Amino acid sequence: MIRLSEAEYLEIVEYMKEHFGINLSKKKTLIECRLAKPLKNHGIESFDGYMDMVKKDRSGQAAAEMVDCLTTNYTYFLREPAHFDLLQEKILPDIFDRIRMGVCNIWCAGCSTGEECYSMAMAVADFRDKRAGALPKISIKATDISKSVLREAEEGIYPIEELERIPKPWRERYCKKVGEKSFQVDRNLRSWIHFRKENLMQPEGAVKYDLIFCRNVMIYFDREAKGKLIRKFENSLNPGGYLILGHAELLSREDTKLEPVFPAVYQRI
Repeated sequence: MIRLSEAEYLEIVEYMKEHFGINLSKKKTLIECRLAKPLKNHGIESFDGYMDMVKKDRSGQAAAEMVDCLTTNYTYFLREPAHFDLLQEKILPDIFDRIRMGVCNIWCAGCSTGEECYSMAMAVADFRDKRAGALPKISIKATDISKSVLREAEEGIYPIEELERIPKPWRERYCKKVGEKSFQVDRNLRSWIHFRKENLMQPEGAVKYDLIFCRNVMIYFDREAKGKLIRKFENSLNPGGYLILGHAELLSREDTKLEPVFPAVYQRI
């Protein structure tokens, strides 16, 4: 296996931090192991040569390949389930009361292979189906830096074993078996979600959101990148909008202007 020198290691760490906000310090062995395959595939004999290719590739494909190799896409349906209870019992009633017949804009940032945004969509659909009166339309943007995981997410096909994590009423309404070993998320639910490749370190767009999910993403960022991302989320929320983070990503009063309202849930007051 090609060895990673200290200088090459520091170059890769700095590149990933500067361009994607991802902190890979103290991950030298991981970098060496995970980039071995793309080096072999491209016929490159050094990490220095690989980084030269990444930097010269104006299409961004080589950088995207490197991000795919170096990031962990660990996720599953209804992860940290307390948030989905809060969503239906507290957060969605407040949002729907404000929006009424408008559009509820939701952003799932760092959506990985889609389990997170589909779990959220099922919770929203279930709440919406049971609610009387004026109902807003639902529009969900789901983003990730990795093209390969976005392709999986768009298909919405998962191993049949994953159904066990989904409540039975939701399974029956929002999931359809595909053969003996897989199931697919309902087409109508998938139509709510627009998947896009997006670097979270880029400036925010013009659209404002009523709810942002970004759970267990910032654990890979350093303090500077986290601060930049939190400011982006603050500027991307509508007044009264909510930001939901992972339970390991709690913010202090110094970290954000948003108001903590529930565990790992913040609101733009």
